[in-house]
Amino acid sequence: MTVFALIDGNSFYCSCERVFDPTLANRPVIVLSNNDGCAVARTAEAKALGIKMGEPFFKIRDLCQENNVAVFSSNYTLYGDMSARLNAIYRQWTPDVEVYSIDESFLDVSHVPPADRTSFGLDLRSTVQRWTGIPTCVGIGPTKTLAKLANHIAKKNADLGGVCDLSNEHFRKTWLDRIEVGEVWGVGAASERKLLSIGVESAGDLSRLSRQLARQLMSVVGERTVLELQGIS
Repeated sequence: MTVFALIDGNSFYCSCERVFDPTLANRPVIVLSNNDGCAVARTAEAKALGIKMGEPFFKIRDLCQENNVAVFSSNYTLYGDMSARLNAIYRQWTPDVEVYSIDESFLDVSHVPPADRTSFGLDLRSTVQRWTGIPTCVGIGPTKTLAKLANHIAKKNADLGGVCDLSNEHFRKTWLDRIEVGEVWGVGAASERKLLSIGVESAGDLSRLSRQLARQLMSVVGERTVLELQGIS
């Protein structure tokens, strides 16, 4: 059985800026979109101030000044270079790496014994942090959808140490019932409204939905999502 790990850089653009300026370590940081229009990356400290993803900068300019927020224009040359460094490290751990976006990659970790997968993720995180300065989270699962969801759980639950493994079916069921259905990869706002209207509120609820009804509500994408949540890649 194939097992996937999704690893991504936390607040990646902001983390790249922090690597080259250690004084930003505990300071709120945001990175703006092209032409400095909107906030497209925020550190945890910036999120705590109420700065939302995609918020126009002119609306938060005063807030940033009052709270000593470090504001950066996008530097895609830097971010692309750091992304390449991260993926070079990943390829030392597994030859099968799929770059999903500038800050996210899927790794095939089928070769790692089940009992060692969490420690594998912790060791990988630690190596990336030491070699590049970029903090990451790792989500592990038997499908890409579950790996993506595990990554979300790892980000939201500090006690997991940045790694969540959903390849264990019992452990997976416990978590799926705690995650809102809108957090599932592939469930957009329109699909979320349809699902909520029939009482499907959690990822666990969605995993138990019939394939036929999922296809009816969300097309073939919904049917595939249900299968992926059940551990069928």
